[in-house]
Amino acid sequence: MKKVFGIVAASLVILGGCSGTQSRETGKTLNVELPLKTTSIAPYKTDVPVKVGAAEALFKVSSDGKVKKLLVSQYKQTSPTELSLTIKDNIKFQNGKKVTGQAVKNSLQQSIKQSDLVKGSLPIKDIKVDGQKVTIITNSAYPELISELASPFAAIYDTEAKGDIDKSPVGTGPYKIIDYKQSQSIKLDKNKAYWQGEPKLDHVNVSYQEDGNTRANDLSASKADVITDVPVEKVESLDKGQKTKVSTVSGYRTSLLLYNHQSDKMNKHVREALDKVIDRKAITQSIYKDHATAATGPFNTKLKFINDNKVTQQDIQQAAKLLQREGYTKAHPLKLTISTYNGRPELPKIAQVIQSDAKKANINIELRNVDDIDGYLKDKQQWDASLYSFGTIPRGDTGYFFNQAYKADGAINAGNYSNTRVNDLIEQFNKTINQTERNKLTNQIIDLTNKDYANSYIAYSDNIVGLNKDVTGLKASPEGIYLIDYKVNIKK
Repeated sequence: MKKVFGIVAASLVILGGCSGTQSRETGKTLNVELPLKTTSIAPYKTDVPVKVGAAEALFKVSSDGKVKKLLVSQYKQTSPTELSLTIKDNIKFQNGKKVTGQAVKNSLQQSIKQSDLVKGSLPIKDIKVDGQKVTIITNSAYPELISELASPFAAIYDTEAKGDIDKSPVGTGPYKIIDYKQSQSIKLDKNKAYWQGEPKLDHVNVSYQEDGNTRANDLSASKADVITDVPVEKVESLDKGQKTKVSTVSGYRTSLLLYNHQSDKMNKHVREALDKVIDRKAITQSIYKDHATAATGPFNTKLKFINDNKVTQQDIQQAAKLLQREGYTKAHPLKLTISTYNGRPELPKIAQVIQSDAKKANINIELRNVDDIDGYLKDKQQWDASLYSFGTIPRGDTGYFFNQAYKADGAINAGNYSNTRVNDLIEQFNKTINQTERNKLTNQIIDLTNKDYANSYIAYSDNIVGLNKDVTGLKASPEGIYLIDYKVNIKK
């Protein structure tokens, strides 16, 4: 832990002060750096409140990918369209108000109203409340409801709390937000009345630093105690550092080349050609330094129910032949605009490798490194493809990704991919309860979308967290969502 009387005051200035600065200079403080800026910390807009311990969902995913009860004492699927829950009786929001069944209903309904992502993942027809008992009725059979109620975007918050939800949501987590500066910092203090026990830390300071090397340097210099998304080239030095360590786990985040299906240039032959340009195994070795596995589709093949398809091998000659059919040659190359961003430090490097290899297949790529990747992708006139990174199976069920990334109206379908047969299979999947049949449909959808070159999946990356050696009770999780809980501590 950094020396309190000298460095904490300075770090508070760096991270952006607040009216309570003087009172926050004592006690245990954990400084956290995250890569991706947020323009809002409303739970239905970002997973940050859950990540930093400010909010919690009804359920939580364990390290083995299974969904467990959190704010719920018991639950039962009483019919294919009806789920009965009992909310624990001892939980309060950070403002002291009891978490009732009605409060849960209000939170879920407000999130559905405010977020297309939540609306798409929670097709709820009605919610009935009787004290702490909550009955959720879906529009049709929806077997992945429990999984989606574990989503950080479905975290429970007090809809009647004073203040701006975008700046100061009131949740049930171990740390309450006391100050937020857009795209700069979040300050949190201990929630002394936290329902699972008193948190170990007094304060948590969160700042945003998109550059991975700067995050790693800040950790080494003790300006940060925890950083996420450690650049792979920094893993060895941090793990051997005098004051630092790393926690690594094979994760459920997939890097990909996201295709703009509205671009006139991006027909199937072009998408297939780009897919053959990508040298997946070389990328995992040279860029990820073996902290990733070559991808065969959207989901990590370490999951037992995913068919282990062969990795597509690079074939520049075949890529050139495909493009020649479309009229593209060395004299008249295909010109594409591909975007990338620094928040995932390996992506710009992958983009440069693809740019270099694509030139051999008569594709000239203009790379654009942008700050707000999600905002940039909304304008389909600006890009033909983009490097991107998805947490494709954060809650142990493939339905989240299928519904949000492949359906025509999916909230994360940035490239506007659409296939009627795929939509039909997803609808069938959504109504299928038997797990064996769901697994079969999963692989059918993967096979069809791979043949369609919906996107080109590159690698399943490890989740790597960097830590001050004095930090305890924190380690990397496969889904990359959970970071700070009430057990996290730091030696003074």
